Amino acid sequence: RMCRSFDGSRDGPEERVSEQQPLTRHRGINPLATDNRSDWVYPRRAHSKHYLPPYQKARRQWCACNAFKVLSFSCGMSGCICGGLLRIACDMRSPAKWSFLKRSIRDCQIVDSSSPQVESCIVKITRCKLDTRVNPAQNQIDMNASDHHSAAKTCIIGAGISGLARAWQLKQHGASCTVLEQSALPGGALRSHRQGDYLAEEGPNSILLNSLEIEAFLDSIPGLNSSMIEALPEANKRFIVRGGKPHEVPMGPISAITTPLWSFFGKLRLLKEPFVKAASAKVEESVADFARRRFGDELYRYAINPLVGGIYAGDPEKLSLPHAFPKLHALDQNYGGLIRGGIAKMRAARANTGPKPRKRIISFKNGMAELPEKLAAALGESVHTAVSICSIRQSEEQWTVTWSSPDGTTIEDSFDRLILTVPAHRLSHLPFNAALQGELRRLYAIDYPPVSVLSLGFKRADVAHPIDGFGVLVPECEGRKILGVLFPSSIFAQRAPKGEVLLTVFVGGERQPECATADTKTLQRTVLPELKQLLGITGEPTFVHHKHWDKAIPQYKLGYAAQLADMERIEQDHPGLHLAGNYRTGISVTYCLEAALKQ
Repeated sequence: RMCRSFDGSRDGPEERVSEQQPLTRHRGINPLATDNRSDWVYPRRAHSKHYLPPYQKARRQWCACNAFKVLSFSCGMSGCICGGLLRIACDMRSPAKWSFLKRSIRDCQIVDSSSPQVESCIVKITRCKLDTRVNPAQNQIDMNASDHHSAAKTCIIGAGISGLARAWQLKQHGASCTVLEQSALPGGALRSHRQGDYLAEEGPNSILLNSLEIEAFLDSIPGLNSSMIEALPEANKRFIVRGGKPHEVPMGPISAITTPLWSFFGKLRLLKEPFVKAASAKVEESVADFARRRFGDELYRYAINPLVGGIYAGDPEKLSLPHAFPKLHALDQNYGGLIRGGIAKMRAARANTGPKPRKRIISFKNGMAELPEKLAAALGESVHTAVSICSIRQSEEQWTVTWSSPDGTTIEDSFDRLILTVPAHRLSHLPFNAALQGELRRLYAIDYPPVSVLSLGFKRADVAHPIDGFGVLVPECEGRKILGVLFPSSIFAQRAPKGEVLLTVFVGGERQPECATADTKTLQRTVLPELKQLLGITGEPTFVHHKHWDKAIPQYKLGYAAQLADMERIEQDHPGLHLAGNYRTGISVTYCLEAALKQ
């Protein structure tokens, strides 16, 4: 009886009319089917962030109620537990509370957490918060975006993290989605290699979890939460090479004063940063010019330059600050500097009494590849791998895609939306008509420098350096042939056998593209002398794994606004076509997930 009550109260009648809300809640009425939604909005209160419009609340209650009915009768959950969780569901306003609700259901001892009914209900409960959006500017319920996505039939070409995350988000909304991938495995650059007790990453090695929305998204993927692992405490340390030796990067004001990484005059110049004026908003500044203007030349050479090499494998002189590091650009423009902006952000965070994310670095027990594998498994038959796309045609407001499966079967289907998540340099290779291929060919100008990733295992006794951090970055002015070294066995547990360590070395990029090579022996001859000098390695590798990326990371160079304008123009000229990927919204896994949530 309690599960059938819309407000979830213990003694509330099944048929109730609220005196405060002009909404008739008779049993059997579906609030989704009302024809007079605007009557349910109170404009004078819609501006409040704590105000939940009656229609939105009724919709959530109706969806949550039906989901909890299934939990109660199919999984054996008692009415009192259902009623308590239902009451929480009706008041949901934040991703953190939704994440807590889902964990509460899974952690309930009398419910089988692996039950398909439980997972199905969790999806329904989560979806009821995503299906309603409020437009404060118009003081109305804006259902257009969600309803359009639910009704639209979508094809996503590319099963990397951007494509799979978008597909899962659409499925959460109840939309029809088909994902086509030309390679045999999903995941794109998220690839892991297991050999014995060694686990090497060929692409990104971790995710910076710093938002409640991303945490809730990862929690929604079946079976992923139990595989998630956090970085070890020693991973907080970073090193930068100066004078041929790694020096720990200072993480606080005291260590910044005492560090040998920067000279006395370099530290003195840093104190000037709060008094440096912001750059003109009309001028597109390079990352190098920004760093020299705010911090001085020394901190550019021994802080920002190696940082850019580690993130983008790029050249700070060519990268655009507003596009490559938009958050730094915003601090400069809005607060007049990084130190001022950082203080303002800290004060705002302290004043915020709402739920806050617990920032941490995460990966998964079987490596980063486990994320796309779990997403593809959750999407099921929606994901088609090892396909050959034969043609893509636009007819009126639909897109007709023809592809052949691995067994030779030819399939043709029409879609309302076509989302391309393949790298920019592959867009023009898709079988569009000549005119659209010509437009997409402009994006081939986005540079992807080559990067070679060499994973090496050594006996712990053969490495003089304590290997007690995240890794070492190498400044360009040091004249080395490597960009940096990660310490995977110190970042996460169970990445190397006991008594051994795992190192991942990056070579090439914009700095020295000629050093990146697909030949493993040649790469070892380049890397091993560098490791011997920097880390004191004496023995031979006990494990070797090499991955060469001929086109690795997109470079957000000066003038990148022209490429972004081209993307928008293509989308406007071809309704239903959308361009997405790390060449547009940010290169990290976190940025790709955030972009998928905002679609």
